[in-house]
Amino acid sequence: MNRRFVHALVAGSLAALALSGCGNSREAAGGVDGCDPGITDDTIKLGASTMQSGAAAAYKAMPQASLALFDEVNEAGGVTMGDGKKRKIEFVSLDDAYDPARAVKNTRQLVEKDQVFAIFQAAGTSPTLAIMDYTTKAGVPIVFAATGSDEFQKKRDEGATIAAFMLPQVGFENEVMVRSIEQIDPDATIAVLYPNDGLGKGSLAGLKDLVKDTGLKVVAEESYEQTSTSVDSQIVNLKSSGADVFVNFGTGTFVTQALKKANEIDWDVEKFVISASTDVSTVLAPAGEDAAEGVRSVAWVYDVSSDANNDMPGVENWREFAERNKDRVDTHNSIAALGYNNSQMMLKALEEFDGCTREGLLETVQKLRGVETDLGLEGITFGSGDADYPYAITSMATMQFLDGKWEYADVITRDK
Repeated sequence: MNRRFVHALVAGSLAALALSGCGNSREAAGGVDGCDPGITDDTIKLGASTMQSGAAAAYKAMPQASLALFDEVNEAGGVTMGDGKKRKIEFVSLDDAYDPARAVKNTRQLVEKDQVFAIFQAAGTSPTLAIMDYTTKAGVPIVFAATGSDEFQKKRDEGATIAAFMLPQVGFENEVMVRSIEQIDPDATIAVLYPNDGLGKGSLAGLKDLVKDTGLKVVAEESYEQTSTSVDSQIVNLKSSGADVFVNFGTGTFVTQALKKANEIDWDVEKFVISASTDVSTVLAPAGEDAAEGVRSVAWVYDVSSDANNDMPGVENWREFAERNKDRVDTHNSIAALGYNNSQMMLKALEEFDGCTREGLLETVQKLRGVETDLGLEGITFGSGDADYPYAITSMATMQFLDGKWEYADVITRDK
C-alpha cells in the first residue's frame, strides 16, 4: 500500500459508519466482558442487505467498491480503532433485489447467523424501512445506509438505532430542487414520475407540500412498480399534461427509460433527476445521445463518470484505487464511487470509536462532524447533521449535465 493510498484511507479516509472496538476477546457466538457480538481483538464484522440484481442491479457497484477498499485495508493489517487495536474488517453483503421481504430475511441471517456488529450501507428506502423494527429490537445499529427518506428522521425520533444516512434527506433535496425550478420559472407547472414505494411516495408528497406557498404547481403525476418493464406510457401521459418541468424521482433503468422516451417524443422541457440517479455510464449514457442533455440534479461528491475532474487530488486517489481493483471496480462508475465514499466514512468512524458496544458505535457515528473524503466536493464535508438529524449530507451543489459531463454550481447548506 503506497503512501498516497495510506493518506487517502487514514488521514483522508472519512466519516461514516462506526462499528466497534473492544479491548477484550469475544466469542464467535456472542460478546463477553460487556462487548456485543461481532467484534474481537482482531476483527470487526459488518453486514448489509443491498440491491444487486433486478431493476436496481446497477447498485451492486456500491458493495463491490466497499469490499475492495476493506480488502486493501485488511491487506495492510487492518484499521487502527479508537482503542489502539488494529482490526480487520469482515464485510458481508447479501442481495435483496430491492425486495423488502428479502431484506428482512437477509438481515436476520446477518445478525443471527453471521453475528455482524452493525449494518453498514443498507440500500434502498423500502428495504431499509422494512428491517428497521427488527434491527432496533435486536439493538443492531444501521449506519451509513444508502437512502434518505424523510421517514427515517421520524423513526430516529421514535428510538430506531440509525445514524448518518448517506443520501440527502429527501426534504432537503426537494428544497434545493424547488429553489432551482423557481429560478428558472417562478410560475412553472410540474409533471412527476415516481416509484410506487416509500421513497417515491414520500418524495412526491414532500414536493407537493413545498410548492404550496409558491407559484409552482404539480399538474401531473405517474407512478411505476419496481417490477415494471417499461415507463413509456407514463412519459407519454406526463407530456400530454403540458407541464413546463419534468421531475423524475425514479432510479436505475427507469430513469434511463424515461429520458430515452422523452427524447423520442420530443418532450423538450426542463428535467430534474434525483441525486441517486446521476451516473453517466449506467444511467444517462444508455438513454442515447443528447437524451440527458440539460438534465439538472444535485451532488456532494465529484463525478467520476467523466474525466473532467481528474486534476483533483481526491479523484486521482480514486482512479488509482479503481485501477488496482479493476476486476471489481469501474473507475468511471459513480455508484461505485459512492460506495468508496461511504466506506471512507466507515473507516473514519472506526478510527474514532473507542469501545465494543453497538450503542457506543451509534453514539460515535452521531458525533461525527466536518469529515472530509477523497471525493467530497470543494466546500462540502460530512457528518451527522446535528443531534436530531440522522443524515450525513448537510450540503449539496446544484449541477447540470452539459456536453457529456456534469457542471457544478452553487453549494447549498441545509437550514437547521
